Amino acid sequence: MAQKKGSLLRYLFLFLVIEVVLIVLSSGLNKQLQVGYDDTGKFVFQNVEKEYDLQDKIQEEFQPDEYAKQNGISPKFYGSSALYDFFAKIFGKANAISAFNLIRMLIIVDLVLLLVAFLIKKQLFEKPSKPQIIFEMIYTTFEDFVKDTLGKEKLHFTPYIVTLFIFIWTCNMIGLVPIPGFMEPTRNLNVPLGLGIMAVAVVHYMSIKTKGLGKYLKDFTQPLPPMTPINIVGEFSKVISISFRLFGNILGGAIIVLVVSSLVKFIILPVGLNLFFGIFVGTIQAFVFTMLALTYIGVEIAE
Repeated sequence: MAQKKGSLLRYLFLFLVIEVVLIVLSSGLNKQLQVGYDDTGKFVFQNVEKEYDLQDKIQEEFQPDEYAKQNGISPKFYGSSALYDFFAKIFGKANAISAFNLIRMLIIVDLVLLLVAFLIKKQLFEKPSKPQIIFEMIYTTFEDFVKDTLGKEKLHFTPYIVTLFIFIWTCNMIGLVPIPGFMEPTRNLNVPLGLGIMAVAVVHYMSIKTKGLGKYLKDFTQPLPPMTPINIVGEFSKVISISFRLFGNILGGAIIVLVVSSLVKFIILPVGLNLFFGIFVGTIQAFVFTMLALTYIGVEIAE
């Protein structure tokens, strides 16, 4: 055991030495890979000289509309001014780029999920294939959670809970795809907030359906009628809590990856950071959001 620990420490030390050497050697580099359309509308794949400023990079990545405004850049979507003008009319110039990026990623996520569902359904066998086994394990796991939280008679909630988890997990994972412009939709507040509103709306709908409108409204007066305003605020706080937890963790992870990557000149270490914040944190946050939604349902419909 001690020998294995010593070998691990040597490999770790060697990795750190290599990382430091590469950072020092690359400290004078000012090249950046350009993939996409240039000012003439021509698709390019080349190295270009560019002065790197971390603050500008953060703003460009997370506040593209403000970055374009401050730098006097004429925004274009894939070289199309008409597409930018269309989004600017609907969402305003202060949000056009962000809205376009978000809608594009949500469409991609939806298409991926639909394609996967179609392929899995088409390949259903009595002797399951590997993808079928994975999805059956996910479904069975959440089915057990639903059974333990709501009871056997409420297993019809399982498809909703599974769909919620898979959608959020896919949104968190899509940012790992090494394609320029790909990002996690959940790092935009609109997506977690929309999911939070939907989850709490489902909770209250099921509460009314299970208890009846009279008992549902009466619960807001517990334990005393003067507590009604506080109980109402508490329900709104559920939306804020469940939404901002997901949003903060995904956005914070993306910022940390960008900042640390810039410090090490985007050499080696960003790969591990992306895997940690993308796969591990992304999976945990998807699971936490889903379980909170399930818990809220369990609390509201409890007899």
